[in-house]
Amino acid sequence: MKKKGFIVLSLIFGTFAVLTLSLKKCSKPVFIPQPYFGELSAPFEFVDFKGDTISSCSLNDNIVLYNFLSLECPNDFEKCPFRLEWFKIKIYTELVGNLGFKDVKVVTSFIDSLSEINSRIEQFRKYNGIDSDKWIMTSNQYIPYFDNKFSRGNPWLKKDTLFGFDREAYLMTLLVDKNQQIRGKYLTYNFGEVRRITKEISLLIREELEQDSSDKPLPILGNKDYDPSVEGDTAYHHIPYWSFIDQMGDTITKDEMKGKVCLVDFFFSHCPTICPTMTMNMKRIQEKVGRECLSNVEFISYTVDPHRDSVERLYEYANSYNVNFANWHMMTGDQKSIYELGVNGYLVPNQEDALAPGGFLHSEKMILIDQQQRIRGYYDGTDEENISKIVKDIKKLLQEE
Repeated sequence: MKKKGFIVLSLIFGTFAVLTLSLKKCSKPVFIPQPYFGELSAPFEFVDFKGDTISSCSLNDNIVLYNFLSLECPNDFEKCPFRLEWFKIKIYTELVGNLGFKDVKVVTSFIDSLSEINSRIEQFRKYNGIDSDKWIMTSNQYIPYFDNKFSRGNPWLKKDTLFGFDREAYLMTLLVDKNQQIRGKYLTYNFGEVRRITKEISLLIREELEQDSSDKPLPILGNKDYDPSVEGDTAYHHIPYWSFIDQMGDTITKDEMKGKVCLVDFFFSHCPTICPTMTMNMKRIQEKVGRECLSNVEFISYTVDPHRDSVERLYEYANSYNVNFANWHMMTGDQKSIYELGVNGYLVPNQEDALAPGGFLHSEKMILIDQQQRIRGYYDGTDEENISKIVKDIKKLLQEE
């Protein structure tokens, strides 16, 4: 009896072991992306030692390593945070020689205040055998502005206590991805940390490939009708014609938005609840679009309280958030027309409601509209986590052209 029980148990555990091994063999390994440390929060521009203008826009399609160097102590471990030989051997030679790193660049700012600094940098490059455009060098004190969410303190605001530099950032190499997100930071006087850089660049490249392979086109939302005059027999919902006045007093119409990607929301300037959050999130999206140099993108905010939200009031409201007027229109006009456009065009509710905070009920959604004036996405405009997703989806639509 004992022997029979032993055989049964053996069969059970044996079967379990085979199933476990099979599952392990068949399951796809989980890819863990690099962490986020913050983001570049403003565009920047500087002139390199050759006199060429370099900007955040010109580096937009590159993974970039930012760091600092001093001509007076390029190899002195005791005085300078940057070990040039380590960086050349471990980073520069791989960036130049590895085709997989073709989109990776290094930007180094010299922190010296020396006469004829640009000619000194040129001599320095020749002496050290640095002849690739992949390593950009400048004497300008470019300071990429980093988001306050930079973990463990903002190194641009902290003084270095180890070497006595004005900024703790001078001790670091920062790894920034193509979306201008900070994805790595390394102490450049520490060989162990320098060795991690190329490995983590490879992880970023793999992450980009994984995202590209899994990306699907955005859906076309709204009611669809049969129409034999339309190719494919399907007529998708389109935003109807509209014409309103923006905060500059200019008349803006739907026709001016054709061929452009638009991000739309509804608000009112006296709103005591969600509107300030939505406006701030929209501003951050506008800033990210600007940093990534994305053109043909417009932002539209329709007031649901046009009786109080005059052109002057909207101008004041927009200024209070320091928005860029070039591609953000805060619209006012006939209240009935705005409400009908919301309900029948953008398919979101808008109405006066004495019981609602501020006296108006409106949607918290941001609505993404494509170049053909079709709805391609709805997002909670109060959720900060949607900002990166919206920018990513804007890029998708721009690539559909």
